[in-house]
Amino acid sequence: MRTITFGLCLALFGTAAAAERWTSSYTSHDYGKCRKARPDDQGVSVHRCAGKAGIPVIWTAGDDSSSVDFSTRPIAETVSDKAGFFEAGRTIEWRGPRGSRPQAAILRYATGRNVGRLDGSRLVVYRLSPDGVSCVIGSVDGRSSDANEQARRLADEKATGFRCGQDSRSER
Repeated sequence: MRTITFGLCLALFGTAAAAERWTSSYTSHDYGKCRKARPDDQGVSVHRCAGKAGIPVIWTAGDDSSSVDFSTRPIAETVSDKAGFFEAGRTIEWRGPRGSRPQAAILRYATGRNVGRLDGSRLVVYRLSPDGVSCVIGSVDGRSSDANEQARRLADEKATGFRCGQDSRSER
C-alpha cells in the first residue's frame, strides 16, 4: 500500500513540476510601425507596440541608440554597463509557465562603445511583474556559444522572486 501511495505522490509531483516548466514564445516587431507614444522635439522617437498577453513593448530610439521597456510601469535603467550604445533587436522571447502570462522577456541588443560601431551583443533579461512594473534582471554576453541557454536560465531562476528596484542585477 505504501508503494502505491508513494507512486501516486511521485506522479502528482511530476505533473505539478511539469506544469511549472517554463516555455518560450516569440514575437517580432517593426518598432517604427508601432503607434507613436508621444511626440519628441529632440530627435527621440517613442513607439508603443502590442506584446505577448497584451504587455506593452515601448521602443525608444534616438540618433545613436535604441532600447525597449516593457509593461505599464517600466523602471528606467541602462541596458548594460559594458557598452555606451545599444540597438534593440526585433525578436522578443517571452518566458513563463506554460499557459500563463509571461513573467520574463529576453531581447538581444547590438552593443558598442562607439556610435556606428556596434560590434558586441548582449541578451538582456527583463522581469515582467503582474502589477505592471518591469525592470532588467541582468544580461549575458550574446557572443557566448550558450548565450540563449544562459539567458533562459537567468529568466527562469530569477524572474519570479526578483523584486524590481530592490534586487541587484547580474551580468555574466
